[in-house]
Amino acid sequence: MIIGKDIHEMLNELDIVRAKAAGKSVPDYVENRNFRRSRVVWEAKVRMYFNDVTLKSEVREVSGVVRDISANGAKLELSQPVTKRAGLELIIPKLGTFPCEAVWVNDCQIGLQFKDKPEIVSHHLVRVLSNI
Repeated sequence: MIIGKDIHEMLNELDIVRAKAAGKSVPDYVENRNFRRSRVVWEAKVRMYFNDVTLKSEVREVSGVVRDISANGAKLELSQPVTKRAGLELIIPKLGTFPCEAVWVNDCQIGLQFKDKPEIVSHHLVRVLSNI
C-alpha cells in the first residue's frame, strides 16, 4: 500500500529525474525542515509593495500557483518574475492573506517565508490539509 511518505519520496525522485533530464545539476539534498511540506496546486496571488525615496508607494499583484506549502513558507510558480526586495503578501483564496518575504527567486518561481509564527499559519492549513 502506498502512503503519504511513499508518495512524497516518489515525487522527490521525479524532481531529480526531471532536473537531470533538463541537464541541471542535482545537489545532494537533506530535508531539514521543522514543519511538513505539502504539495498542492492552489491558485494564489502575490501582492508586492514598492516604496521609493519619495515615499510614493506602488502596489502590484502577480497571479500564480502554490506548488508546496508548510507552516514556514511556500513555493510558487508565478505568471511573471518578481523582485526579492519588495514587501510581499501571499493571498490564497481558501486560506487568507499572509505577510511574507522572498527567500529565493528563480525567474518565475519564488520561495516565500511567512512572517507570522508557524503556529498561526498551521492553524489555517489544518482547515484544508489533513496531513499537517
